[in-house]
Amino acid sequence: MGYALFAQRKRVLDAQLNSVELQQTQRSNEQYKLATSELGLNQQMSSLTAAQSGELSALYEDLAQTTDSNRRAQINAEIQAKNEAFEQEIDDINRDIYEVSIKETAIEMEVKRLDTMVTTLQDQLKAVEDAEGQAIDRATPKFKGVG
Repeated sequence: MGYALFAQRKRVLDAQLNSVELQQTQRSNEQYKLATSELGLNQQMSSLTAAQSGELSALYEDLAQTTDSNRRAQINAEIQAKNEAFEQEIDDINRDIYEVSIKETAIEMEVKRLDTMVTTLQDQLKAVEDAEGQAIDRATPKFKGVG
């Protein structure tokens, strides 16, 4: 392989390597954003659970203190409505967490694929550099007795 071909092959491999490394950086940023999103969703779930506990506790206290059957029926209806609303919000948050998890898995697989590509390109680049070095050694005249 001529020197120009070695140089051209090295440039191509360097460009490919830079492109894959850029993709790795982008995927890392996506992973960070997804992890942050998942953390926010988990915090939202905790806040919702605390709010649900507080609101339902107040309603159950009212229910325990009320003897009026109409008021008790109203409070029971409020409790049921609150529970249904909280369950829907929890289902929505769990769905969002699941979607984030699916995206994280896909990105993780992409990162592994990119890692393999980087290793392969680095190996190819090293092989080209080694071959170039061997070609230079073979092409360099050897002078006996000089030294």
